Amino acid sequence: MGLPATAVLANLPGSNFEGGDGNLLVNTAGDTDWSNVAGLNIGVDQPSGTNDNAFGQGTKEDNAAVTVVAGSIPPNKSDLTRFYEASELASGSNFLYLAWERSNVLGSANMDFEINQHPTAGLTGTFTGPITLNRTAGDLLVTYDFTNGGSTPTLGILKWVTSGSASQCFASSSLPCWGNRLALNSTNSEGAINTTTVFDPISGQSLAADTFGETAINLTGAGVFPAGTCEAFGSVFLKSRSSASFTAEVKDFVAPIPVNISNCGTIAIHKVTENGNSTFGYTTTGGLSPATFNLQGGGTQNYLAVPAGSYTVTESTIPAGWTLKSLVCTASGSGTNASPSGSTVSITMAAGGNVDCTYTNHTNLNPTISTTLSQTPANIGQPVHDSATLSGASSDASGTVTYSVYTDTACTLNKQDAGTVNVSNGSVPDSNPITFTNAGTFYWQAVYSGDTNNNAASSACTSETLVVNPNPTTIKTGPTLVPNDSATISGATSNAGGTVLFQLFSPTDATCSGAPALQQSVNVNGNGTYSTSNTTSVSDLGTWRWQVTYSGDANNVGSTSACGVESFTLSNSNP
Repeated sequence: MGLPATAVLANLPGSNFEGGDGNLLVNTAGDTDWSNVAGLNIGVDQPSGTNDNAFGQGTKEDNAAVTVVAGSIPPNKSDLTRFYEASELASGSNFLYLAWERSNVLGSANMDFEINQHPTAGLTGTFTGPITLNRTAGDLLVTYDFTNGGSTPTLGILKWVTSGSASQCFASSSLPCWGNRLALNSTNSEGAINTTTVFDPISGQSLAADTFGETAINLTGAGVFPAGTCEAFGSVFLKSRSSASFTAEVKDFVAPIPVNISNCGTIAIHKVTENGNSTFGYTTTGGLSPATFNLQGGGTQNYLAVPAGSYTVTESTIPAGWTLKSLVCTASGSGTNASPSGSTVSITMAAGGNVDCTYTNHTNLNPTISTTLSQTPANIGQPVHDSATLSGASSDASGTVTYSVYTDTACTLNKQDAGTVNVSNGSVPDSNPITFTNAGTFYWQAVYSGDTNNNAASSACTSETLVVNPNPTTIKTGPTLVPNDSATISGATSNAGGTVLFQLFSPTDATCSGAPALQQSVNVNGNGTYSTSNTTSVSDLGTWRWQVTYSGDANNVGSTSACGVESFTLSNSNP
């Protein structure tokens, strides 16, 4: 059944797991064992007794259609209690770690770990009855055999064969079967059974000699995971055979548990969109399947079984109005890297690597801006300001709004600046007030600058028209008169001298006793007519009264006209 794995305390090259010492505790600082191994998976059997289950009488390893029965197993079979599994990618190799435990002490043990790509639904708990094991071509079976008194197991790996020649089968003449057996050796595996009592820190129990066994296997070194391939397994369960013969009856088992044993890489492409959503197209190279795909915001394209190799992913179709804002990638796993450049990421995938990339695309919103005048129409000299509102912008919209006033419907002529204001979280302050000194029709416009999330916008020139009315007027009439008077002297000597004093009294002085409103003195030279030359007007309504006085001289006696003997009246029908 192949060469036995050498039970040595040295770990497999490239691994820190102590899989060949037959215990569960770390012996060398810096190493790992079942007490601290990462990714530990545990399978636990039903307690021995009437609720325990096992494969029905006569079941062989090559049987896929089996029957599960209840009850304790015969004493010449290993009564399995639990098993452990872990795997890791280290130093470029995939390592698999397995361990089993049993409750009865038998000198020999024959265990098989069946490692499937897919689990068998229903083979859990206290299930009994017919069931078909879910096997897929390429599934693995790790055989673990040791003889009475031995401490080193004989290890081998078989694959589930579904097509080809029956000669590939290990112990059967018909397909499908377990075949293409690989005998493991000390270069690619190690294993041991406990020869003394050991303590299991996971279950908290002490295990008598010959009730615990473990192995570490370099799947890459054994050729199970060849370089450049992608192998992944998701389920493991443990079985016991009644003897070292591969065709011996299989009896007790511990039900399958989910695991992740893989040398496959993964690539995840995420899509983030800002200010909306759309569909973006991607193309790939290197043999990824699908070779092209589409994503919308919030979507992810996963490639879960990526062999080691070189690949590219390119955002090749970007909808109108959108731009690629960023491409950010992370890579994990020795030898795996991702290098973004523009819309393309170049990937070097090593075994078990993981690449995660996020494409973030951005588009601006297309807001509109509407305006409202503080009043319309307006009068000359009356201040008017404008108010603006952004609609359809992002909640954090910033930028500026510039207010202007024009005299034409195209908003090009005789521009007046009404101020530029700062937009904060989409809120727009009012314009400066403008006082119009001329009547006419004016056109207001508000222009939004836009920002990193919002496109620019302008209000329509004719959407806000301001009519400034001419000032209203009234007219009130009133008479005005420039009064003048004349007086004629007669009966005087031919050489009469002196003066004629003309005095005009307002309507409030009916007796000509107060101060005259107007007066003028004219020199006399003999008999004749003498006149005033007044240029000052009067406008008070009512009766104006003249009084004229001749001063006389040495040869002539002076004289005075009666008050109001000469008068005129100003009147007006306007209120």
